Amino acid sequence: MEPGESWAYRARSADPVVEVRVMRVGTQKPARVLVRFVDEEFEGKQDWVPPARLKVLWEHVGPFRAREARWDALTEFGLPRDDPREYAAEHVFINHIDSAHAFFGYSKEGCAIHLVDPEALALALGLDVAELTGPPEAFVEDGVLIAPWPITEIVVTAAARKNAEAILNHVNAEERQAQHDAIHGRYSCSGRQRDAYYFDPEASREMDLGFGKPIRDVLRSWCGHGAEERFDELIELRKEIRRVGDIAQQAIDLLDRSGVGSEAARLRRQLGTSVEMLRTTDQDLSG
Repeated sequence: MEPGESWAYRARSADPVVEVRVMRVGTQKPARVLVRFVDEEFEGKQDWVPPARLKVLWEHVGPFRAREARWDALTEFGLPRDDPREYAAEHVFINHIDSAHAFFGYSKEGCAIHLVDPEALALALGLDVAELTGPPEAFVEDGVLIAPWPITEIVVTAAARKNAEAILNHVNAEERQAQHDAIHGRYSCSGRQRDAYYFDPEASREMDLGFGKPIRDVLRSWCGHGAEERFDELIELRKEIRRVGDIAQQAIDLLDRSGVGSEAARLRRQLGTSVEMLRTTDQDLSG
């Protein structure tokens, strides 16, 4: 910033930009710039302002306003703050979407999706690329196509259904932990605190009802009802396999104790799968 330059000034995000002329650049800290407001309605007002309020050289204000208008139109489709769908989408993006294909914009960007390689993403998820790139609100910025929340939801739903077992394993594990915390409470550290803070069972249950459970419900809905039914069947099947594995292990141990180790070895070979693999643990069931 140099004296004599004209800049677009804005004090608050809700304010329109106005033209100011730089009069002096301060030398003390915190940094300040003396500006004079150009429009006649300000009657020559001058003020020392933080440099961050000067957004762009006034000669570039047209493209600056056009960019903001594009983002305003896109964020109208966004989610309200702390919507559980945002946190569910974050989980899907982090764990099941290649960042070389797309990444997530979070609530500050209306939960928009940044489509780095829409063709590769569509191919990976079995989607029509035209569906991802067609919304009139979408625009290109820095070589990346940015599309509104409805496109984000199409992508995360497709990714969730493709990775339903992994996601439902995660949901199942989170639910088991929430049930444990609702009985025993939990300790939590935040930020740089070294001492853990204890949340009693009732507080743990209330926090889960207000935060954790709604996210799990969204993830389940994205996986689809059929996927959840198949997952429940898989859990029961794993339990049955564990029961059969335990019986097989008991039988083999009995043969060893009875002095017929050769028969026990033969049964192990015929089984074809390690008994330890059959004896699925609780950790395997929770993912």
